[in-house]
Amino acid sequence: MDPTAEPWFSPSFSDEKLATGYAVALEAVEQFATVLDHPHIGADVLAAQLALEQLHRRVVAAQLDNQGEIERQALHRLDGHRSVQAHTRHVLGISGAEAYRRCTAARSLRDLPEVRAALREGRISPDHVQVITSIHRNPRIKAKVPGEQARFLRLARDESFADFADRVRDWARIADLDGGFKDRKRHHDNRNFRFIENSIEGTWEPFGHFASDQGARMHEIHQRYLQAEYEADWAEARAKHGDAATLADLRRTDAQRRADALERIFADAAGAPPGTTAPKIVHNIVWSADTYLALAGLLGADADRLDPHWSANPTDPGAQRNLWCDPDTYRCSTLDGVPLDPIEQFFSSLVNHVRRVVITTKGVVIDLGRTARLFTGSARTAAQLQHPHCVWPGCDMPTTRCEVDHLHDYTKGGLTNPDNGAPLCGFHNRWKQKKFAVQRDPDTGRWRTYRPDGTVIP
Repeated sequence: MDPTAEPWFSPSFSDEKLATGYAVALEAVEQFATVLDHPHIGADVLAAQLALEQLHRRVVAAQLDNQGEIERQALHRLDGHRSVQAHTRHVLGISGAEAYRRCTAARSLRDLPEVRAALREGRISPDHVQVITSIHRNPRIKAKVPGEQARFLRLARDESFADFADRVRDWARIADLDGGFKDRKRHHDNRNFRFIENSIEGTWEPFGHFASDQGARMHEIHQRYLQAEYEADWAEARAKHGDAATLADLRRTDAQRRADALERIFADAAGAPPGTTAPKIVHNIVWSADTYLALAGLLGADADRLDPHWSANPTDPGAQRNLWCDPDTYRCSTLDGVPLDPIEQFFSSLVNHVRRVVITTKGVVIDLGRTARLFTGSARTAAQLQHPHCVWPGCDMPTTRCEVDHLHDYTKGGLTNPDNGAPLCGFHNRWKQKKFAVQRDPDTGRWRTYRPDGTVIP
């Protein structure tokens, strides 16, 4: 550290313990950083990554505790700040968005002592806290969130962050189904789209927003066009370089392909003959078995006989029946895991082609329905439906852009059925040739990836 450099600030504590604690912590961080400046073996570098993350989580926990105390004592008013958020933004020199996140998280953690403790102990990250506190801000379900802390912490421990976030938000959708549906109806009523011209730079920027169902269908169409652009680039690269072609040989970037796919959608629409009827959109909608059972009640079946949890609001005889399902197994999404509103999907099914897919609690397909159109490759689709993205740890390649291969080699007796297939991106599918193995736990349905030495990739 440059001894002549001026510090950002010099804290002055009246409490001797705080002053000593700060000095010790600062010295420890400096020592750790100095040691890391020297070359280390890979194992130490990876261990340091985890150690620094632990320190970061505990520091964030202390920040939020301190933030809450400033608001509790109304200390932001000493210098005339209108709000604790304005004080935080000004004093710390951070963005308004970051100040808002810290203030709202600190308020929520007052009601969530288990989440607060988990952050202080380094068991969850600030990102996990943001997901939980974001649903806690919903006034319609705020009172329900504290009772779910153990569930959320279990998900944070057992799932990847993306899957954790999806599961927590799924819980929120179930808890606020009626209110959430009204919000999505409002979003649909307020849908908008336009192109904005930047006349100075000579560029155009599309801008818009849609409700979940309409947006998901448009996203699915765009993804299919994007896949066609991706395959066209690969075909061109292989024509030039043969089997030695790599991603670096592709002519366009992902961003360029996304833009070109959107342009092609417009070009194809403009080139359609006048009076052409748009093709029906086929949705692969993935339902967990209990969610689909609840849907049967929505469709008018004898739901009280099918599921005792399916009941009307006893305080309002005229109320619509409420959709109930197990938050641990709930799923209503597209093939790539884009969440969908179950009530919206009922209405969508009236005007679009929908293929029903029902899965067990372990994620295995048990019912792969068909639309009015013929489908090819149902076995491939069923295997892709096992997971919304590549099952390799840390890979988020959407399942629709993945390959499907046998977990237990076909030449060694492996069956071509959904339970023996897994979506793997092309890159990770080839890693199986390096003696890595992907397996599914028969009891929990969890995916596990094993190194050649038999250890599991965490």
